[in-house]
Amino acid sequence: MGELKDIRAQQENLVNRARELGNKLYLAGLGAVTKAEATSNELLEEYVARGTAEFGEAADSKPKAVLASRGALAAARELLEAAPEKRKALYERFVDAGRGQRGEKAAETNEFVLAGLGAVQTAREESEKLFNELVATGEQRA
Repeated sequence: MGELKDIRAQQENLVNRARELGNKLYLAGLGAVTKAEATSNELLEEYVARGTAEFGEAADSKPKAVLASRGALAAARELLEAAPEKRKALYERFVDAGRGQRGEKAAETNEFVLAGLGAVQTAREESEKLFNELVATGEQRA
């Protein structure tokens, strides 16, 4: 009879954990929608402002969608120009994280392996941080 109680308790524990996870996933989704709504409006206005600056005086005769498109293009151009420096900084960040993870063994570990380990560790940390932020935002909205 004790084994049946243990099995029942394990089942209840599993169901409760599934409910908690389902609730967290719902809140994270709600948080993602909330952040997307806020960010999309800000981004649109930023692109319109950049597009207006790109067109100069001719901007008055352009529709908002055209201004936003020109602003998005200018932002994309800027990102492409900054990509090599950002890529190098990200690679170095991954190598440093890999060194931290390997500890004393880092000196004898290939740099690319360190970068891979660091990338996995960084992705895990960043995704957990983002998920928690989305859950918190979802809780505020709910």
